[in-house]
Amino acid sequence: MNSVFVFKVALKHQKRIWRKIAIRGDQTLATLHNAIFVAFDRDDHHLYSFYFSSRPTSTSRNRLAGALRYGCPYSETDDRADITRVDSLPLNLKGRFEYLFDYGDEWWHEITLEEIHPPQKDVKYPLVIASGGDSPAQYPDAEDF
Repeated sequence: MNSVFVFKVALKHQKRIWRKIAIRGDQTLATLHNAIFVAFDRDDHHLYSFYFSSRPTSTSRNRLAGALRYGCPYSETDDRADITRVDSLPLNLKGRFEYLFDYGDEWWHEITLEEIHPPQKDVKYPLVIASGGDSPAQYPDAEDF
């Protein structure tokens, strides 16, 4: 039977803004990206990457040296998020990894695996199951024009 992974996805520098997303293990990182995109009320698509590092809570850029990296199908430097299943990743309960949306504006997120459990019958995954804080505008400076 397939497992459901529950992730808490928080903006890295505004951790009071977060979403909990439940996703099946047989779904891909690209599916998780799309769930995050919707959960944070984004409306303009950009490149993205997931980083699995031994130092995900550090603020140093060096934390990403040697990290496993998965991204968009058209990324030239990442493994492909659209074929990488969640249940194939090096995940541990309470373990963390990072997600970067929009390489220009750099929306960094810290993702924590909070639970693994069996799927509920008749529930369509991925699913946002809890949230905290209002989503910031994708382009905060756009309102100044």
